[in-house]
Amino acid sequence: MIPLKDQELIREKFAQELLGPVKIDLFTERELGITVPGRQPCQYCKPTQEMLQEIAGLHPMISLRLHYMEDNPPEAATYGIERVPGIVLRGMNGYHLMYYGIPAGTEFPSFLETIADVSRQEILLSEDSLKKLEKVTAEVSLRVFVTPTCPYCPAMARIAYQMTMANPNVSSEVIEVSEFPELGERYGVKAVPLTVIADRVSIPGMVPEAALVEQVVKAAESVLATPEQVEG
Repeated sequence: MIPLKDQELIREKFAQELLGPVKIDLFTERELGITVPGRQPCQYCKPTQEMLQEIAGLHPMISLRLHYMEDNPPEAATYGIERVPGIVLRGMNGYHLMYYGIPAGTEFPSFLETIADVSRQEILLSEDSLKKLEKVTAEVSLRVFVTPTCPYCPAMARIAYQMTMANPNVSSEVIEVSEFPELGERYGVKAVPLTVIADRVSIPGMVPEAALVEQVVKAAESVLATPEQVEG
């Protein structure tokens, strides 16, 4: 899956940058080998598993666990995973970061950087952003819709993850929208990146960190709306 030359570069990167354990949970489905009427097989589950197994094999501080959704694993409810392939990254501080789909293309380098962030417990947000995020005491969700060819998506995804690392009341998930077109239709995704805050405000394109933090703080101060109230 990952070329051997690239694996060696990633191994060197992890050796230099990883400081603490990173746990990866992959929620997937079993390959049945047969066609089941009414069931659409998961096209990206197998390559996602292969990619994560290769990543986990590049450093002893990275561990990978597989969970099959048809077994109704309790971890799915714990982390709020509703579809496959679903990836959860966890460090030592109790928060978890979610990614739906295969982190390929432009998302792959950012995914590796996030693994390093989680391992180092490194928060890169400005002091002003951190102070504002301290005000978030209610749970606020961030959904960042991306595609593997989008040059601006990785930066938005990483900012969302950084917010969760700074304050676990902000839950963040990155969604590869071409793998989940029903979510793209539900949230009116016409272009990426698209960031949906608390299922009520959608922000298109790349925006500065300070602007996104401000919207998250406002959402935390208001009553959360239903998904049908998403507005552009």
